[in-house]
Amino acid sequence: MMTLTQASASDNERLIEYFAQSPVPGAIELRQQRMFNFFNQYTIQSDDFTTCLLQNDQRQIEAIATLLFRQGLIDDKFETVGYATDLRVSPTRRAILGWSKHFLPVLEQERATRGARFIFSVVPHSQRQAYNAFIRPRHLRREFPRYHLFRRFQLVSLHGLWPFHDLPLTGIKIRSAGPADRAALADYILRKTAKRPLSWYSTPEDFYTSVERWRDFNIENFLLAFDRYHNVIGCVAPWSPERVQRTFPIKYDSKAKNFQDMLKVLSMFRLGHPLPAEGQQFEFRHLTNLQADNPDIFYSLLYNAFQMSGKKEFLLYPHFEGELTTLPPRSFIAAETPYGLYCILGPNDPIPDFLKPRSMQVAPVFEPAFM
Repeated sequence: MMTLTQASASDNERLIEYFAQSPVPGAIELRQQRMFNFFNQYTIQSDDFTTCLLQNDQRQIEAIATLLFRQGLIDDKFETVGYATDLRVSPTRRAILGWSKHFLPVLEQERATRGARFIFSVVPHSQRQAYNAFIRPRHLRREFPRYHLFRRFQLVSLHGLWPFHDLPLTGIKIRSAGPADRAALADYILRKTAKRPLSWYSTPEDFYTSVERWRDFNIENFLLAFDRYHNVIGCVAPWSPERVQRTFPIKYDSKAKNFQDMLKVLSMFRLGHPLPAEGQQFEFRHLTNLQADNPDIFYSLLYNAFQMSGKKEFLLYPHFEGELTTLPPRSFIAAETPYGLYCILGPNDPIPDFLKPRSMQVAPVFEPAFM
């Protein structure tokens, strides 16, 4: 018999072990390992989260998932928004059916407890099993949560610069932020994220609190771009998740293997940063809080962040469909992985207006570091 329970601190070691043993499929099959405390990935975002684990009769974990809640902007109004993340299900029929049976009641209960109307989740396009199980369930009469596409995005990885690449703008100044820049930085981020869906910054204090929550993260992480009048016109904060979660490639498919081989050759000419061998750790930084007034400033920020990266590091950032400023610059040796950001609704929930297709949609505020 399968039972679903809420995880606690006493389950930390078991969760870390199960999480590390559950591979993430894709062009590069991945293994992710939580460091020290399984829940650190969530506490850097919010204090309000619930990790559920499905256990068999022998108390062996068969599936896990986390529902995290925080404030977010929906239809120009701040409300409690949920995020479903870190879903791992053992590849057995019993586990898959057991999880499908238990997930919807928990989802509905957690939503109702907090008055959260919407829960969002990310699904990689490469995970066919997840698409078949959640996005396109075969048995329409069964009580399944419904996944509705909110936005498509590409997770862009930057691995090098091509020869004769464009140089960054010379008419702006880019430097690391200091304590004296706190107010100007907060004001800029609030202006850039105002009216954008899922934004969680409504006051400067929200921004300061967010910075304080992140591990190994502070104001000095930021690179700021200034115009000649000393106004902030762009920012980015490279962040390594190494002390929270580490990622290892288990297997490269043929296309990914060719890309790995190409980068190995380019690294010999100091044009690219190589990818690790199977089983070795990825070295990368998320380009968090990435904002810019135009594509040229955006490219200059990427260029400076890449110049500061290690010889084996690559950089990651999200590019949402229709967002022109964040298009991957052609000067970079880059790869793109397609994802979908979905809104999870109950079987009887009406489809909200913000999920209906529109042209020229504004990109939401979303950090892949928290996926």
